[in-house]
Amino acid sequence: MISQASLGNILIIDSDHAISELLRLNLRTEGYAVSVIEHTADVTPASLSCIHLIIIDAADDNPSGVEFIESIKSTPRGASVGIICCSDLENERLLIDALDAGADDVVRKPFSLREMLTRVRAVLRRRCRTASSIDDASIVRFKEMTVDMVNKAVTIDGEPVGLSNTEYAILELLLRNVNTYTSRIEIFRNVWPDGTGANDRIVDTNISRLRRKLGNIGSCIVNRTGLGYMIS
Repeated sequence: MISQASLGNILIIDSDHAISELLRLNLRTEGYAVSVIEHTADVTPASLSCIHLIIIDAADDNPSGVEFIESIKSTPRGASVGIICCSDLENERLLIDALDAGADDVVRKPFSLREMLTRVRAVLRRRCRTASSIDDASIVRFKEMTVDMVNKAVTIDGEPVGLSNTEYAILELLLRNVNTYTSRIEIFRNVWPDGTGANDRIVDTNISRLRRKLGNIGSCIVNRTGLGYMIS
């Protein structure tokens, strides 16, 4: 366990001592509290206490880095933790899988220190903004749209928008991750946890309906192949 820092607590999971030590020293210089664990198998609940961001090597095994990300993001506590996944493998699919599992960002090794520090700041800034503006709020405003998170009601310019439970669930998930891509797999697992109605197009079909119902706000929901959807 590490103590609370003014800028945040970061956990590095990487067996490459040179990289983890370089990151640890420079992140501490920047004002973060940092701890290092070599393998995912050595991570305990106590080591995750008060963690705001995890930097993990995708290639770690037993469990793999991607499996670890997926397991962390499936928990209420882990859902609010930022994750940056990195890999030196020439395998783009691995980094895409990390994004699908819930990583906030991916970086290919070797990376520049400046690049990593920039990405760390960006992920923590997004997570902090989302936590303060969404998780503790009962009313969320996005442009001309107002969302009552308690009563699950949506209005645009004061006019009610009739959304199905599924459409509302997707909108709420996107609002909890503003300016961050949420993969189709993550949307599916959150909105259809029992797999009901599963097919290849169910997420896309429902988001198309949501866009139409939201009118001009719907154009703020964008997608990118391999990354998923976000509202921005």
